[in-house]
Amino acid sequence: MKIQHLVLDDDVHKALKARKKKVGITVKEIGNSALRAALAIPTKEELIVEKLVETGKLSHEDYARAVSEAEAHVRAAQRKAIEAFRPVPGSKTVSVGSWTVREIFRSEDDSFAVFEHCARDEKKVTPPMHYHLESHVWAVVLQGKVLARTEKEERVLGPYEWTHYPPGVAHCSAPLTRDTCVLGIVSPPERFQPGECPDPLKKAPSRSRRSKAAG
Repeated sequence: MKIQHLVLDDDVHKALKARKKKVGITVKEIGNSALRAALAIPTKEELIVEKLVETGKLSHEDYARAVSEAEAHVRAAQRKAIEAFRPVPGSKTVSVGSWTVREIFRSEDDSFAVFEHCARDEKKVTPPMHYHLESHVWAVVLQGKVLARTEKEERVLGPYEWTHYPPGVAHCSAPLTRDTCVLGIVSPPERFQPGECPDPLKKAPSRSRRSKAAG
């Protein structure tokens, strides 16, 4: 397991070292105590659930079941939304939201594909929030400005700024200027049949690759 270390500000580190001398315990023990205290603070969601349970209107089991059903519905809807990006047969271009998306390159071994996203209007409409089952997505802004959104944050990106969406991270974006152009790389390019909504919690089916000989 990879061990992550906190990077402390200089003033905090100095204060911890001084406290170590006074109380006779290590900086690690002090830090762990502080973090355990912070983790003990309940979230707003946890407090709401506890209040509802106290009223007798639902149990913890009812709440867990509702959350599970909602998450399954969201996963299915987000997976289905990616079908909006599928071009019509014989075309490599699709219009979705305020974007015109065009595939401009695909590797011979089908390990990655490059897409051009250009603003097609000034309405700043995002496509449906969606995610990829096994694909990584990188997007680099070539010109203009982009609103990049996930379920947890929103960012405004300018020229030569970039973002990365790992598999399973729901995302969408919108061009904020009429001249916006973005280069996107998807690896591996995802393939599934219309109407399929595979559950990301299940094992993904194996992918077949085109051989270089096949071209």
